[in-house]
Amino acid sequence: MEIGLFGLPLTGKTTIFSLLTNTKIEDGFKREAIKRTAQIKDKRLETLSKMYNPERTIYATLEFIDIPSYDHTGDSKEKTRILQMIQNVDALLLVIRAFNNDSVPWPQGAEDAIKQLKILETELMIRDLQVIENRLERLENQKKKTKISSLEEKEEEILKKIRENLENEIFVSKIELNEEDKKLIGSMALFTLKPIIVCVNVDDEQFGNKRYPFKEKVLEECQNQNFAYIEIDGKIEVEINEFEDPQEKKMFMEELSIDEPGIERLAKIVYNHVGLISFFTVGKDEVRAWTIKKGTTMKEAAGKIHSDFEKNFIRAEVMKYEDLINYGSEEKVKEHGLWKLAGKDEIVEDGEILNIRANA
Repeated sequence: MEIGLFGLPLTGKTTIFSLLTNTKIEDGFKREAIKRTAQIKDKRLETLSKMYNPERTIYATLEFIDIPSYDHTGDSKEKTRILQMIQNVDALLLVIRAFNNDSVPWPQGAEDAIKQLKILETELMIRDLQVIENRLERLENQKKKTKISSLEEKEEEILKKIRENLENEIFVSKIELNEEDKKLIGSMALFTLKPIIVCVNVDDEQFGNKRYPFKEKVLEECQNQNFAYIEIDGKIEVEINEFEDPQEKKMFMEELSIDEPGIERLAKIVYNHVGLISFFTVGKDEVRAWTIKKGTTMKEAAGKIHSDFEKNFIRAEVMKYEDLINYGSEEKVKEHGLWKLAGKDEIVEDGEILNIRANA
């Protein structure tokens, strides 16, 4: 699962990326995309690790891609080149600047958060309209030579519907499309069909007051377009990240009334908005969180662990995380009749602990 960070220059996008992936990245001009892996912190996994005391604990992960800052006033070829870097990502993280800093100028023509959001939306819609127009033109030319197939007729119908909505500034993700419809247009990799998370980078004062200019408009736009939303104080997050002593880190966060680092909150929001869940495997060797899409079957989940498990799947032994914590041991969970056997087509729920049985 890959998440692309998209934003205008001077918004702190690379700072957010560095914090998400816990890596040191030079925050300056770059021409190429950078990909890094981020751990999805999960307190449930930490609790399980304390319970089983395994040799290793492995968190679920997501891949993040930091692309060069997008200059909407720049050359069209360069804009196309940058968009191509995130064409095939599974979701987009739009980094919007609200923080004030006299030493850092605002992006050109985008001196507040709502202007930046609207610019990024417009650029994504224009790109998708161009792709759709090109495809409709090819279908029209094809019709002049020969009859198009029923699938192509359906595709043409969907694309015309999408074009109309985009012209009215409505993202494709807001349109009701079934899985078959999405498959028909899947090769176009439409940006406006991808899940989108808006991350507003605020300063200390804005963070404390929970206010920044045009916040209501940003929230309204996110609601209208079905975008996820979060505010992050990049400066404070850097300071939190620099603490090596967990106790000192905890005290610093308590002073600021922060329950958990914003970067951890952001990772969870991304995880949820993209439609992912976690299941766990436990034992003395390893306690691990696995990332799967909502709706994954037990047999498919077994394949995440090892391809042979999916191929030779017999059944899954399943208990819920909450039940294990409530009763304190696997034996007690079984005594209360909460340990179940699941077949290959049963759907995995978030937080379930699986033990896969497969033929050797």
